[in-house]
Amino acid sequence: MPKKLKLTEFQTKLKSELEILHNQIWQYIESDQKLLSGDDASRLYDEMARKAHELHMSLKDSGHEPKHHKYMIENRGCTPDDVRVYRHVHPVQDLLAFIDDVHANDDHKDKTIGKTFTLKFFTKRWQYIEHYKITRTEKGWDIRVISDSYSSNKSISPELNHLLDNDGVCYPKDINLFFEWLWDKAAEEGLTKAKVQAAINKIGKWISECEKNALREGVFEGLIE
Repeated sequence: MPKKLKLTEFQTKLKSELEILHNQIWQYIESDQKLLSGDDASRLYDEMARKAHELHMSLKDSGHEPKHHKYMIENRGCTPDDVRVYRHVHPVQDLLAFIDDVHANDDHKDKTIGKTFTLKFFTKRWQYIEHYKITRTEKGWDIRVISDSYSSNKSISPELNHLLDNDGVCYPKDINLFFEWLWDKAAEEGLTKAKVQAAINKIGKWISECEKNALREGVFEGLIE
């Protein structure tokens, strides 16, 4: 059962005011930032941050310091009781969620650090399915191809790109963004090895489709070896 905080009258008022500001920010975002001028939007963000910080400190003083997801604090680059944390909608969402359930922002256990996965994709040059062994590490990914190993960051850049380029493989330009997203999701949501592998399988299929559909005939013959 969710453990909801019992707020004081002052805290309840702050929460209501914060929810209104949070909703206004979302309306601004969903309008493609056309609803307000840049200055008005900046003032709204400042007001939301001030209210959220005030509520955070009030809860902390009453013995219920708000807990955020670990990645949220890392992404914001400052401590949870710094007003700058709340100049963004997602930490405010964390704060409101914490009030409704003190365990809402508990971090999942990261289950796949040190686990090895296989990235499989078609190569037109060799006419077979290539296999790269990829291990998820504390800082990113390690890649092993035959006897060569490389350590990389969360986006697996530029090591994966160099390997694909050396094999003459055409691949999606956003591939690094997807690997970084997957690394973060595995950490944030405690994805199982099977789910991470399934996601990597989709990336491999995406590479294969890009490789198979690359223009290599006619005037483009010889462009890609």
